[in-house]
Amino acid sequence: MFRSNGLARTSVRFRPASFAGSFIALLFAATLVTMCGIFLESGLRAHVPPGRYADTPIVVAGQNSVHKTFGSGEDKEEATVALPERSRIDAGLAARIAAVPGVATVLPDLTFPAQTPAAVLDAHPWSAARLAGTTQVGIAPGAGEAVLTTDAAARADTGIVPGSTLRVTTPSGETTLKVATVVPGRGAHLYVADSAAAGLAGNPGKVTAFGVLLADGASTGKVAGDLRKTLKDADVKVRTGDGRGEVDHPALGDTKVMLTAVGGSFGGVVAMVSIFVVAGATSLSVAQRRRDFALLRAVGATPWQIRRMIATEAGCVALAAGLVGVLPGTLLARLWFDRMVDRGMVEHGVSLSISPFPMLAAVGAGILSAVLAGLLAARASARTKPTEALGEAGIERARVGWFRLGLGLVALAGAAVLSGLAMKVSGDQAVAAASGVIMLFMLGVGLLGPLIAHLFVLLTGVVLRLFGAPGQLAFDNARTNSRRLASAITPITLTVAFATTLMFMFAAQDHYSEKQSKAALTADRVVTGPGFPARTAGDIAHIPGVDAVASIMTTSVVMSTSDALEKYPTQAVGGTGGDLAKVLDLGVRNGDLAALRPGAAQPPGGAVAMDRLTADVVKARVGKPIEMRLGDGTKIKPTLVATYDRGLGTAAVTLPRATVEHHVDAAMDGRLLVRFADGADTAAADAALSKVAGQHPAAKVSDRAGYAAERDQARETNKWTNQVMLIILAGFATIAAVNTMIVSTAARRRELGLMRMIGSTHAQVRAVMRGEAVLVGVIGLALGLTIAMITLVPFGKGAFGESTPYIPIPLLLGISAAALLLAPLSVAPVTRRLLRIEPIDAVGAKE
Repeated sequence: MFRSNGLARTSVRFRPASFAGSFIALLFAATLVTMCGIFLESGLRAHVPPGRYADTPIVVAGQNSVHKTFGSGEDKEEATVALPERSRIDAGLAARIAAVPGVATVLPDLTFPAQTPAAVLDAHPWSAARLAGTTQVGIAPGAGEAVLTTDAAARADTGIVPGSTLRVTTPSGETTLKVATVVPGRGAHLYVADSAAAGLAGNPGKVTAFGVLLADGASTGKVAGDLRKTLKDADVKVRTGDGRGEVDHPALGDTKVMLTAVGGSFGGVVAMVSIFVVAGATSLSVAQRRRDFALLRAVGATPWQIRRMIATEAGCVALAAGLVGVLPGTLLARLWFDRMVDRGMVEHGVSLSISPFPMLAAVGAGILSAVLAGLLAARASARTKPTEALGEAGIERARVGWFRLGLGLVALAGAAVLSGLAMKVSGDQAVAAASGVIMLFMLGVGLLGPLIAHLFVLLTGVVLRLFGAPGQLAFDNARTNSRRLASAITPITLTVAFATTLMFMFAAQDHYSEKQSKAALTADRVVTGPGFPARTAGDIAHIPGVDAVASIMTTSVVMSTSDALEKYPTQAVGGTGGDLAKVLDLGVRNGDLAALRPGAAQPPGGAVAMDRLTADVVKARVGKPIEMRLGDGTKIKPTLVATYDRGLGTAAVTLPRATVEHHVDAAMDGRLLVRFADGADTAAADAALSKVAGQHPAAKVSDRAGYAAERDQARETNKWTNQVMLIILAGFATIAAVNTMIVSTAARRRELGLMRMIGSTHAQVRAVMRGEAVLVGVIGLALGLTIAMITLVPFGKGAFGESTPYIPIPLLLGISAAALLLAPLSVAPVTRRLLRIEPIDAVGAKE
């Protein structure tokens, strides 16, 4: 009986060169899928050790996320988004918490920043020091005094000793504190008198959390359960275990979202690319051995045995590649994660979670995709009748099966329809739609590759014929072997489509952000720093020669779209009561910004202005209220008073400072925009401005050009993750393209040997191979650019309101040159090596 599994293992063992292309593709696929799986798991399991609250069994704090249900019945979905700010709760809850059986002590904690000339410290009321395990010995701070931990004293000033004075800036303003004592303790913390904490934090009547200490013998789980029942109507969360760490690390939610997005969203793209690459490499491997399969059919092998043998081969290769690929995938994840930690993108204390599950998933996905690709590729060889097998093996047909043809046409039609729908949406919906468009187009190209390659060869054949006999022969070869050509064209198309789309997206975002930022800034000077209290803007306004000052506090708000909750960058504007346009021109499209000025009359519920594209996404209309949640989760319903065009260069949402200041971690302004009066002594004004800025650590005064340069540098940091993703995706696709070209060229020993036996010179053979390679590059470039442009049109319309995509010419030329040179440079060394083989040996060699 024909033993397909044994033959498959023998084939892999003794003819490894036939499977080299598939192995390399599967190896890189397993590496990237492992990396993305580790990030996904790390995002889902991310936590922070309790830290300050390690000695506090139970912590009661505000919610760290908001939820909303969309749809109903089977279509019901729960959307959750992490809050960008630390939520605060009513200080009056202390009595209800203390009344729960088993509770011994309830200690309110309030966290707010205290800037010293050298560092920014976390400040708390003195009673909360007990929650962190700090021994409360010595003199408790009185009015105007502070207690510092040893770490805080070292950061604030190496000369800090009891009795020293320390100038600090808090959300309520600047003050000078006398150091009562320095105590050992975890972290850089500054403690003030309980009676002074709320005033310095600027949030009277609110606390960050309650630390709950238990009576002797009380069970943490029992008391926590009772607290949840007692406080179920208070919109708070009772935390124990590692959940306590979230209170002191409000950015943990954003870290979870980022890691999950990198692992999930980017992992999905990687998985799709891997499927295309693996399917192409496996199909090429099967196609190159069609003579072997034809011989097996001629000696009595059944179609099922052929399919089983190919599936077994693919599974063995995929298993080996997967086992080898998980280690570099783990190392790559560790390297990328460490770089994110260095850049401050990951909340302090979060670690990478590495378990066998991502590795098993990577190996399993590789085996599944390889086996399915092998079975699909084996259909033609397995169905061929034994009497026709050997004759069919020498012929390549451009046609594809009816099922494959129908599925490919459906994919292309779906891409066209989705592209049209993407033109009608904005923001993140447009980006998501653009991703769907490119994926459907790539699926269509992958399925219809031989047919598309044949059609393109016929269209470009006129050009090849202009190069004489080598060009004619290259054209004939390409037309006859369109399936082989398609296996090389598809990865180049993939590379060009993804690289062009991602590079142009990032370039467009930078271009329009820079353009809008420069157009929006009408101030003469910008003061930046880690944070300025509200009264700093007033101090600057009193400088002779200053006409207007606007303060900008940055945060985020949460709003619902048609099917999701989204966070939108927000600027809270304050300062003097003058015209905001003197320092910041948002490019108002509809409405008026007058209600946003400090002290201006506002409609019931408050006022808000939005970028017009954001307003379209959340279905907001000028003159109508729109529901949103501030950074700490507080629900408000302000009236939309204006829409503007320059949200990408400023912020998607603009609110008055008074609306936001009590709902952020630190009511501190990040930027102060200053406009000089006509005829003012700018030198004197600059000197006075620098003196005010010098009172704050790391503050800096810049003109428009200097501020634009700072923003450019910040954008470079922020887009680092996108650049890494682009390099990984484009690199993977490029490696796949090079791998395919090398493998397909190496399999043409007989063909090149026959060409030399009939009198072709080395130069003529190289010219033929070069002509085919150039044709592959041209077709791949044309298809890739076409897909990219169709994808970028709806993206530009939704993200920037521009119907014509932004095309950076240097990038376009670079991508085009790389695509056109990729195939010839890959083919040339293999061709030279094959030409060293004697023609008679090449013709007689086994495939």
